[in-house]
Amino acid sequence: MSVSRSTTGPDPGDDAGVAVSVVVPVHDAMPYLVGLLRSLAEQDLDADAYEVILVDDGSTDEGPRVLDAWAADRPQARVVHQENSGWPGAPRNRGLELARGRYVFFADADDELGPEALRRMVEFADEQGSDVLVPRSVGVGRFVPYLFRVTRVDADLERVFHTLTPQKLFRRSLLEREQIRFPEEKVRLEDGMMLARAYLLADRVSFLGGEVVYHLISRDDGQNISVQDFDPDGYTWSIGEVARLIRENDPDPGRADRVVLDLYRRTCLKFYQPARWSTMPRARREKFLAAHRRFMDVHIPPALEDQLAEPFRTRSRLVRAGDAAGLDLEARESRDRALVAALVASATWRRLGGLRLSVEVHGARAGDEHRPLHLVLRRRGGDVVETLDLGSPGRVERPEGRPCVSVFDVSVPTAALSAGAGTTLDLYIQVEGEKDRTRLAAPLVSVLPPARSGNRVYSTVQNNLSIECGAG
Repeated sequence: MSVSRSTTGPDPGDDAGVAVSVVVPVHDAMPYLVGLLRSLAEQDLDADAYEVILVDDGSTDEGPRVLDAWAADRPQARVVHQENSGWPGAPRNRGLELARGRYVFFADADDELGPEALRRMVEFADEQGSDVLVPRSVGVGRFVPYLFRVTRVDADLERVFHTLTPQKLFRRSLLEREQIRFPEEKVRLEDGMMLARAYLLADRVSFLGGEVVYHLISRDDGQNISVQDFDPDGYTWSIGEVARLIRENDPDPGRADRVVLDLYRRTCLKFYQPARWSTMPRARREKFLAAHRRFMDVHIPPALEDQLAEPFRTRSRLVRAGDAAGLDLEARESRDRALVAALVASATWRRLGGLRLSVEVHGARAGDEHRPLHLVLRRRGGDVVETLDLGSPGRVERPEGRPCVSVFDVSVPTAALSAGAGTTLDLYIQVEGEKDRTRLAAPLVSVLPPARSGNRVYSTVQNNLSIECGAG
């Protein structure tokens, strides 16, 4: 192993006033590496307040030469050349060993940071005492989960667990005190294993909204690890390891169950969505079914499975039974529906009255501007109280092989809640021109607000969203 530096500089053990260390594992990342380096050079944080540790993990392209040339006249840059380890965990850990900053940010060599990224993250974490800061990120040609609309000093962990990629700001003392590191063997979700411990051992996990901080870029050569082929057994084992770490480190068993259940829904049940399941080779189907049934035996007891919203609960029961024919039928029926599922991502009371909802709609026609979507409020066992137009989605993702995901913001007016006074309102999503409605699910209780003015927003036993309306 060799280490090249642009100057002799301070000893690596001396923090030398460094606010943040950016650690970047690099392996055959050209030409995307050039974009990352440009974005690092354009940071508006003082040059002596951040350092960049670039760990060349045995690259065979022009990357090593580009790294050395870029670092040659930048005192805050260090380049490490090492033999290929086969996976990003080892170079990230190596960079962490050399880091001197109060914070560490893990970037990937094929992504880019916004010009204000480091300064904004450091200032926020210093001011709020954040141990882990999740920045607002967007995907360029790839799917990135939607978390929150605005900054959250204390971010809801159940929602935060939707992002298990390493591009976060970590307080270095937390990582050292708890000896949090990335697994170095070639395993999927190695970053999720690291993040699970960091999230749950941190005193404060925050979300930084506003301007985009980080851009996750899809490579034209298909070399993003997240899109490469994988073995169902190994991938499912990794999900099980993340689930084990969640339960081992979360002091709240109920929350741990909900996080594991949602992890299972997002990472396992996604393979039974119609677009994926119907095109999957039979041998691969059998491997997924066998691996997921083993996972369920350990991590998803039937009572926990019952908390899933539809259509996930039906799919999960078919997986538990190993019923491939039933999954075929369910896939055919789902393809015939305009919407696959609708979930509430957040709910807040408006200052001047009414309820603000952020709604995720999953389905092939969710983003079709010619088929408007409506939020329907119906008295339980009675008639429709209000039909609200969702308008245009604020965000649309079209992940390959999965239904379109559109995010809408809609306000339920005070008048609609008053119209249901003394009753319960059930909420649905409906495609204009279609008779069927899709129940609006609320699988994460933590996104719901406390009761206000006699109105209570709650999740039913079937994990659907309802509102108990008072007189106020």
